[in-house]
Amino acid sequence: MGAREVRIRVAVCILDGDRILLVQHLKNGRRYWLLPGGGVEVGETLAETALRELREETGYDIVVGRLLLVCESLEPRGRHLVNLVFAGEIRGGSLRAGLDGRLVDAAWEPVDGLATLEMYPPIGAEVLRCCREGLAGEVRVLGNVWRDQAGGGAAH
Repeated sequence: MGAREVRIRVAVCILDGDRILLVQHLKNGRRYWLLPGGGVEVGETLAETALRELREETGYDIVVGRLLLVCESLEPRGRHLVNLVFAGEIRGGSLRAGLDGRLVDAAWEPVDGLATLEMYPPIGAEVLRCCREGLAGEVRVLGNVWRDQAGGGAAH
């Protein structure tokens, strides 16, 4: 990716009772959690991206719901990522971690763990608030959430 391009990542927040669907990535020897999702491709709608990425990363077919949260990661070295988080519901499929290069796990994790899990972007506390509102609260616009990661490695 060129330093002057803006990347758009769509992620989906799916709840099952008091659990949330997350994927774990391994990068530069470090593990961290994300809401499942990925980059928008040219000619693809945001909903199409969400459907494709959820199927690839988790094995689930979903219905994409309302927008929950918007944030950006503007890294000093020039990388610019816009994150759009939508609500979603499972319509079919079964859980299995996809084979993306960095993806190492897909799992249902306790919602309350969002406050302390290592997540990128670092929005666990805000996602937890969305969950506690039943994914029905105001859309959250967080601005730039980038922060330097320990070890200097930039997160995805």
